[in-house]
Amino acid sequence: MANKDGRTATKPYRVRVGGVWYWVDPAVLRSAMEPGDIVLVYPRAGEPVLAILQDAPGSTDRAAADTIGLASLEGERFTLALGDIAALHLTAVDEVQ
Repeated sequence: MANKDGRTATKPYRVRVGGVWYWVDPAVLRSAMEPGDIVLVYPRAGEPVLAILQDAPGSTDRAAADTIGLASLEGERFTLALGDIAALHLTAVDEVQ
């Protein structure tokens, strides 16, 4: 399978984080994502991370234009430079666990 981690996926797929399954939709554009959305972040280097979007990607705020605000599921806030993100996929808890 060429798509080991979903980084270059084009169709919805499922991932398990902890004991919870999530549907991941790579087709949703960043511009359609909103603060509070759960996203799967694939950094250019390192492991993917499930996070809660804190800022709208592509914010018009000049200070935030090159970064994106995120929070871990435990509430720890962090930022990533947009250039360091290989892929950002919208996720939702799978109702069928």
